[in-house]
Amino acid sequence: MPPAPAGSRRRGPLLVLVSLLAIIAVVIAVLQWRDRFGSGEAEAEELAAALSAGEAPDQAEHDRILGPLLEAGAVPQVSLADPGSARDGIRTATLEWTWTLPNGDGTWEYTTPATLRRGEDGWRAELAPAAYAPDLTASEHLELTTLDPALGSITDRDGTVLFSELPVITLGLDKTQLDEGELDSSARDLAGLLGIDADRYAQSVTGHGPDAFVAALTIREEAAGDYPLEEAAQVAGYLAVDGTRPLAIQRDYAPGVLGSLREASAEDIEDSDGQLEAGDLVPSGGVIAAARDEVLGTPGLEVRAVDEDSDATRSLHRIEPVDGSAVPTTLDDDVQRLATAAISEEDSPSAVIVLQPSSGDVLAATLGPTGQSYPVGLVGRYAPGSTFKAVTALSLLRAGLTPDTEIECPETAVVAGRSFKNADSMNPSLFGTMPLRSAIAHSCNTAMLLQHETVDQVALADAATTLGIGQDAPAGLDAFMGSVDPQDTGAEHAAAMMGQGRVLASPLSMAVVLASVQNGATVAPRILADQQPVTPEVPTPLTEQETAQMQEMLRGVVTDGSLDEFADLPGEPVIGKTGTAEWVDEDGELKLHSWVIVAQGDLVVAAFVEDGSYGSVTAGPIAREVLEGL
Repeated sequence: MPPAPAGSRRRGPLLVLVSLLAIIAVVIAVLQWRDRFGSGEAEAEELAAALSAGEAPDQAEHDRILGPLLEAGAVPQVSLADPGSARDGIRTATLEWTWTLPNGDGTWEYTTPATLRRGEDGWRAELAPAAYAPDLTASEHLELTTLDPALGSITDRDGTVLFSELPVITLGLDKTQLDEGELDSSARDLAGLLGIDADRYAQSVTGHGPDAFVAALTIREEAAGDYPLEEAAQVAGYLAVDGTRPLAIQRDYAPGVLGSLREASAEDIEDSDGQLEAGDLVPSGGVIAAARDEVLGTPGLEVRAVDEDSDATRSLHRIEPVDGSAVPTTLDDDVQRLATAAISEEDSPSAVIVLQPSSGDVLAATLGPTGQSYPVGLVGRYAPGSTFKAVTALSLLRAGLTPDTEIECPETAVVAGRSFKNADSMNPSLFGTMPLRSAIAHSCNTAMLLQHETVDQVALADAATTLGIGQDAPAGLDAFMGSVDPQDTGAEHAAAMMGQGRVLASPLSMAVVLASVQNGATVAPRILADQQPVTPEVPTPLTEQETAQMQEMLRGVVTDGSLDEFADLPGEPVIGKTGTAEWVDEDGELKLHSWVIVAQGDLVVAAFVEDGSYGSVTAGPIAREVLEGL
């Protein structure tokens, strides 16, 4: 074969070089095209940030799956745990989800896979339901459910349950059983049988939706016999629904002490900053309000995957509820029932308080008559009358008088132009000069107020503070602990010396006064048994000598004065004081508050009747019945 021309030999390497360059150019072009959108890692980071902000490639699907959880207050934070590797235009990243759950219930953490696919327009996320929560299927979404704890209880000092979940019956109308024309007549018929406002109930029935059950009255199961339920059953649409409610063991048991639970109102929910929802219980007053968390417990929660086709659910995350516990009080159920029986016949607002001086424990706080809801024994504001002379006596001792100091007890006296007199029941033979002990025993008003220059109002108020007046109400009790204005002068100061004027007290506060005398130190009342008893700090503590002199003078009220009917009680000596305070009712008629405070051993009883007679006449027999029963 003839040799190739020299030009051909020179073109061969050139063609190879050109071919190689062309191949390289193609490879570079391919690489440049493939990498023009990057590796997808940046897009994976952007996806995590978008999900944290509530944004997603398919927003409708995102909202379907996560919407209920977000509406419940859960907040997600999504980060890129692992960008994964890209292969054949697909990158599978790992997302780390951290949900901050509402109401301080911690966090829920998990990881999910997220697919990103490279297309002509770059990398794009394609999120399956399982990218939002572990193993989520196409028909599932997430929901947050509150898990209710079991209700606790309130007990007396020995563990007797006083407040817990009890069976009730809710009586009402089922509107699905009624035609439009029957609504008003059925509502009025049922209201008449149950003794509720017919106009209001008829309006309520009309205002509810067509499928509603409209409750008329909820009664204790044990009280079913008190209502004409057989007649009610004949009313068209009538329905009785069994259930439970948190209640005291019996109606009117220790009102104002235990408190109550009610369903949250729309206003409660609106003002709760998301803490309450429909059906939640709201405490009202008393022990239940002070020990809310212990009684109600702590709700739990559960994040559930809910299948929209079958309504089946499965748990993804659960925090167990903490059930309520038994909250012990200082009440003694036997004493409470005894005191309630002693006051049951009163037809005027009245109260009995039983206190233990050594600890301040409230053993009983009763209210009469049955059905009264205003706890006068705790929050009543009344002139204490002559029971306050225990305070006046202490102030006089501190001013230098002794039980034997002779003072004047005239029938009447005038101070700063205002006339005062003694009780009409006081024996006229007593008027004249008498020792302080006798003035206390026979409750001489004029003897006290004529000492208004010996003791000023500041000193009187200080003595009241020593005996517990004006201290803060104890935890768990909504109570008025009395008041003595240290600025009063003239006739108001003189009236204060005999427990009238602007001096105000509750039966509880006057029980504390005598308990402090019996204890020899200021007593603070206590209702929550798991709190340690405390001795309040006061500017001028009671001394041993003052205690002995006070106990001696208040013993004289029993042996020689207005409480002589207590002298024969067996056991330790009884000390005490009667009280009567005048007041004018809304018709302008003069009335009397009746008071008695007595102590025996480690017990103090305060009895009060708003519209009564003299203390020894009305309140005295009540207090004696309680002491005898104890």
